[in-house]
Amino acid sequence: MNPTALTRAACTAEITLALLVAVLVLAIGIGSLLIVSNLNAELKLSRQKTDFVSNVSHELKTPLTSIRMFSELLAEGRVTEPARQQSYLNIISAEAARLTRLINNVLDFSRMENGEKKYNFQPCDLTDVIRSTAGTFRPHLEANGFQFDCQLPEAALSVRGDADALSQIVVNLLSNAEKYSNGQKEITLQLILNQSPLPHAEARVLDRGSGVPPGSGEKIFEKFYRAHDSLASGIQGSGLGLTIARQIARAHGGDLAYEPRAGGGSCFILRLPVSTAEKTA
Repeated sequence: MNPTALTRAACTAEITLALLVAVLVLAIGIGSLLIVSNLNAELKLSRQKTDFVSNVSHELKTPLTSIRMFSELLAEGRVTEPARQQSYLNIISAEAARLTRLINNVLDFSRMENGEKKYNFQPCDLTDVIRSTAGTFRPHLEANGFQFDCQLPEAALSVRGDADALSQIVVNLLSNAEKYSNGQKEITLQLILNQSPLPHAEARVLDRGSGVPPGSGEKIFEKFYRAHDSLASGIQGSGLGLTIARQIARAHGGDLAYEPRAGGGSCFILRLPVSTAEKTA
């Protein structure tokens, strides 16, 4: 009865239908992109997990082989020279310590992923923690030809934290510096009290190694990520050390950062808030 109204209604229905079709196509496109992005992320994580299993298996096999070989030589009495016996014992001890670090990292990562990691927070002297850790790690580094310079203040530097967990950060950083120090075997460990922007303790581990490729400064803290990937690089590692170190640092109210070292190499910086007594000192 009203052709104009009918035409208007038909146009409105046509526009509505076109908009619905456009929204549907847009939704399908966005959904497809999200699915593809999610699949790519899952594939990347799956590859990283596969590499992780391969790297951990290799890291377990290599020291176990050395421990078994040298212990059998000693047990069967094939080595009679005291100097060689001591050398073999040192190798066994170093490889056992390496296994312990690897297993501790894997166990700690599992606890962190499940939210089961607990810390024993209490006032502690960060200077003493780092000095003790460096003293434990020094014989291993020097036995492998490293020049290890430890620059620590004489005064105590008080922080609130778990001494064992903080020691693990330093061990992971020193182990990382050792693995990636190609050619120039030089590692420096520094501890200072920085007043800017707020008072905080700053521990630095510096090396003259291969450094981190451009664009990977943050990626190296992701789980399973390795800047120098695969076993073909000849660099051992599980891809968890820096991830765990940063998580521990952040659980203590601090952070762990990377920056390239002037003249080549890497610099890893552990920042921790100092205790109230240290702030007012």
